[in-house]
Amino acid sequence: MRKVLDLGGASVLDANHNSVRLDLTRIAVDARDLDHIGDHGGEFLEGLDVPGEDAFEDWLRDQRQQFERLGNRDGAGQVRLPKTIVDLSEPVPGFRGRQAIAVLPLENLTSGDDLDYLADGISEELIERLSRLKWLPVIARSASFQYRGRSADLREIGQSLGVRYVLDGWIRQSDSMFRLALNMADVETGLTVWTHASEVPLQFTKAMIDDLILEIVGVMDMRIDSAEKTRAIRISKSDLTVEDLIWRGRWHLHRFTREDSLSAKEYFSEALRLAPNSAEALVQMTFFHARSIWSERKDEANMRALRQLAQRAIVADSEDSRGYMYAGMAELWMRRTGLALTLFERAIKLNPSLSLAHAQIGSTHILAGNAPAAIGPLKMAVRLGPNDEHTFYVLGELAIAYCMLGEWDQAIEHANESLLRRVAYWYAHCSKINALARKGSLSEADFALRQLQEAKPDFSLAYVDWLPFVDKKWIEFIKAGLRMAGMT
Repeated sequence: MRKVLDLGGASVLDANHNSVRLDLTRIAVDARDLDHIGDHGGEFLEGLDVPGEDAFEDWLRDQRQQFERLGNRDGAGQVRLPKTIVDLSEPVPGFRGRQAIAVLPLENLTSGDDLDYLADGISEELIERLSRLKWLPVIARSASFQYRGRSADLREIGQSLGVRYVLDGWIRQSDSMFRLALNMADVETGLTVWTHASEVPLQFTKAMIDDLILEIVGVMDMRIDSAEKTRAIRISKSDLTVEDLIWRGRWHLHRFTREDSLSAKEYFSEALRLAPNSAEALVQMTFFHARSIWSERKDEANMRALRQLAQRAIVADSEDSRGYMYAGMAELWMRRTGLALTLFERAIKLNPSLSLAHAQIGSTHILAGNAPAAIGPLKMAVRLGPNDEHTFYVLGELAIAYCMLGEWDQAIEHANESLLRRVAYWYAHCSKINALARKGSLSEADFALRQLQEAKPDFSLAYVDWLPFVDKKWIEFIKAGLRMAGMT
């Protein structure tokens, strides 16, 4: 277009990532001149084609039909043109029915415009960070920011942008602080899914804002994930799309029963049958195999198969952090901690809010025998996903780390928190029993052992032998504590 519109070396076209503009002061608009069109003959915009853009072809066909139906003229004898070139009354092609989200520009409710830049900056950073989740389509800033200052109904915005979730909010100054408030709504139901409020000093640093965004995106990831799984399970089986199959599989997978795991595998398999190259289906099938390896203590052949499946997911979408994370888990369980750590760090670089990847870094340090280095990543994982289904696992990892450090009370506290969330988690039981026995509370350790055997009747020391510690002295450490409590 620049070449066509190059008038004397100065183009009348101004284009950037967000907009395209014409300098209309340098153009004579003759599209409404019926006689001019008649001179050239043919149909409206004849010869104009955008390869591969079916939506444009549909729009053009509709406009030509309108011209024919309306006789091509208005009351003044001018050609009738559409009121807008971009129709925002319909969702973006390909987004309909997907769990996309739009982040509206935050309102600055302070008395002046001093914080306008901050409101926009937070909104833009949320869009950028959310886009790293990969499974969640995010509407671009250029589309969502058109609603700045407009009192539109969230349902109307959702329909216009083709999204299921809309995030809006505001900032307001209060003494030496500014208060940030966010609200995420499901536009299909009109219900609020999640709210957030926090305070930040007016003398903030970039690191403070980065930490705040990191935490917000981590929690939003979990909330939308939970909402989508609940929605998918209510849909009739006969109406399930590939996306619905994946979400329904995820719902079953997070119920943590053998029967549900098998159901999850069936849904993921069906999704892959319908869409063999679906990156999301590959990621979820990889997660299923990772879970089964840990829960059933499978051998190295299964770990190698997991690595291959994770590599397929990476090929399908090299920017999806989860593929690297699952590949790292396979390497970790094969005791290749250096390579595992590299893969986990790659995952976090792609998506800093991926709580499970932070937790896996903590696990890597534990299995390498470096418990002090594990505490920070594990606490970050809890912060990013305080209500995640996997919080029991993260708390259990903290429990074993504190146990390795000889901080018995901390180990017991974190083991109890883990078991509140999943009573059958044998690894947390082991940490609690060890801590109680080693601090001299043998009667309590004996009671804790009986609780483990009641929750996990088939538990034996062979469970501990499977743990992929690089130095097997830690396996003996755990088994010795269990024997102190009366385990045989």
